[in-house]
Amino acid sequence: MTAPRRRPAVVVRTRLRPPAPHPDDVRRTRLLARLDAAGEQVILVAAPRGAGKTVLLAQWVAARRCAWVSLSSRDDTPAGVWSAVLESVRPHCDDVPAPSAALLDDETTLFTEIIPGLLNSLASAGPLVLVLDGLDVVEHAVTRAALDEFVRRAPDAVRVVLATARPPTGPVAALRAAGRLTELTEEDLRFDLAETRQLLSAAAGRPVEQSEAAALWHAYAGWATGLRLAGMALRNQPPGTALAHPVPSVEEFFRAEVLERVTSRQRRLLLYSSVLTELTPERCAEVTALPAAGETLSALAASSLLLRRTGSGLRCHPVLRLVLSSVLAAEHPDAVAVLHTRAAERLRKEGDPDAAYEHARLAGLPDVAVRTVIETWPAAHPRTLLARLDEVPAMPAEAHAIAAAAELACGRPARAATRLPSADDGPALAVRAWLALHGGDLAAAQRDATRAIATRLPAGARPWWLLLARAALGTARVWEGQAADVVDQLAATASEAEGIDYRDVAVRAMDARTAGLLLTGDATAALAAARRAVALHELDPMRCTPPVVAVACLANMAGADRGRMPPPAATLVPSAPHAEAFSALLHAHPASPSADARRRRKAHAQARAALAGLRYGPVLAGLFEEQWPIPDLRPAVLSDRERAVLRALSGPLTLREIAAELHVSRNTVKTHVRSVFRKLGAHDRADAVSRAAAAGIATAGTAPGAGAPSPDDPGRSRGGARPVPAPPNR
Repeated sequence: MTAPRRRPAVVVRTRLRPPAPHPDDVRRTRLLARLDAAGEQVILVAAPRGAGKTVLLAQWVAARRCAWVSLSSRDDTPAGVWSAVLESVRPHCDDVPAPSAALLDDETTLFTEIIPGLLNSLASAGPLVLVLDGLDVVEHAVTRAALDEFVRRAPDAVRVVLATARPPTGPVAALRAAGRLTELTEEDLRFDLAETRQLLSAAAGRPVEQSEAAALWHAYAGWATGLRLAGMALRNQPPGTALAHPVPSVEEFFRAEVLERVTSRQRRLLLYSSVLTELTPERCAEVTALPAAGETLSALAASSLLLRRTGSGLRCHPVLRLVLSSVLAAEHPDAVAVLHTRAAERLRKEGDPDAAYEHARLAGLPDVAVRTVIETWPAAHPRTLLARLDEVPAMPAEAHAIAAAAELACGRPARAATRLPSADDGPALAVRAWLALHGGDLAAAQRDATRAIATRLPAGARPWWLLLARAALGTARVWEGQAADVVDQLAATASEAEGIDYRDVAVRAMDARTAGLLLTGDATAALAAARRAVALHELDPMRCTPPVVAVACLANMAGADRGRMPPPAATLVPSAPHAEAFSALLHAHPASPSADARRRRKAHAQARAALAGLRYGPVLAGLFEEQWPIPDLRPAVLSDRERAVLRALSGPLTLREIAAELHVSRNTVKTHVRSVFRKLGAHDRADAVSRAAAAGIATAGTAPGAGAPSPDDPGRSRGGARPVPAPPNR
């Protein structure tokens, strides 16, 4: 009865050496350098099956004193694992025991005699690398506990390398906290493009083009086994051959390595949940309708790194998910539409309309897809919404109105008109009011906006189109010269639009409020409104039309805003004609930073002409110029003596020296200087010379050194030209 206890456990020798290199193997130079540089005692390589863990470690230990153990699920007992560990270190270490399988399976003996004895032997054996490859197959509790104990207490001279395809447990957290752990993950092992091309060329037996390699690199996400199998599929194929994705051999790999290794319940959950991009216990339970789906998902996540943890759930390896989808369609074709329908409903309830739309479309439910899309308005990105609505064959009237409003937000009123239904309901009227504004018809805009606002609504309802109509009505009244009546209402509309994330209406209302405040003479409030309009637009310029009046207002006001302003209105998306003409008037106003009087006069005349051609345009121009009087823009008329003084001012002479040159008194020169400053609107001699040049007043014959400060010259400025002041706050 004692003989079995004395018989040593039998170990298959091929488990005790790394695999021989394959001709297709790519030397992972960048990862080998990381391993060489690692100073920590324990190295953990955790990545899914087929990621290239074994090949990498075999390359690294090739020139090192190494003990290697390939762990097998068939030997998942203390005797099976520890007999292999003992045999692997025996060539490098004296006094290694050879206990029987029975002794190794005895927990007390294992922990009190065998492991301590092995640790003592290793302590005097010198530097050694011990690789435990395939740690994920070890399930036996005593075996795992013994391995944890060994790793924690390994001598300093022993580097322990753990390779696993499942989320690591045991001493990993403690080793990481103690600074004793170096980790390589799936992300690290993923092939880069250069390595991909090298691997594909080796596997295909011919050079693979860069574009061909890039396509397969993206398709297989840098996964080593997928790339190798794809390369093998390229053998005897001409360059540029399009491969099925995934190639059949990849599906065979996952069937053998995943689907045949899990329980029937886990297999069904994997197949049914493949319709989902991200997995959570609650989502899987509702979509798959399988019992204990949450518990099954947790068990799968604990057993394989093919399910990656995200911030809120799990994601299946992208290639595995493709394989699972293919198997699902082959084995359960009638379940696919049902699963997508459930997923659409679940994700709609979770507040993920984009995913809900995709599932509804894949389920063949266009009505549900359309409803999912229009429920996202007005917070949705308009271009995304339009693209999705264009994918469905038929839409209800409300969807047409939303599409038209989205075209408005994209700055495309002509397209909005083609999408607008003929109905006279609230949504259509609100959009039509803005189309009237874009056509310059203020009366029609007010009529349609008023009718939309008068639409009967359930108590407390504040639909998106009501805010669109209110913004249109307020804007039309601003352009009719009734700004004082609506500036507060426009502020309230903008605030409500921000509350429902209707960016386009918020910007439109705040832009109209800016114009209204300028027309009522409140520069401070206008500047604040303009800054708010521009800030809202900058948050996401693709969701709203540019605030042309606000841009012109900030460009015209003195201050730090000028440096960061968008281009003038003429270079932006076309707006309503009243807004464009009014913003052009703002850009041409003499308070503008431009010193080119000729260009300013021309721009001002063009802006006035544009307003004159619009209904209420002359009223707007009159109201604006009443609040912000236009100085005389004609060229200043200087006397001959003033011109002579101006020419002298451009040189280095002091006033006393100028008086001597002109044979007049210094006081006479000072009188002429004051007159020149007044006529040119200048504040110092350098500014006077600059403004004279802009106005076309010749200062020929001037000497260098213009504007140099002089102690006895009050007309000079030590600070240089100051900014032209903003219009006064009335």
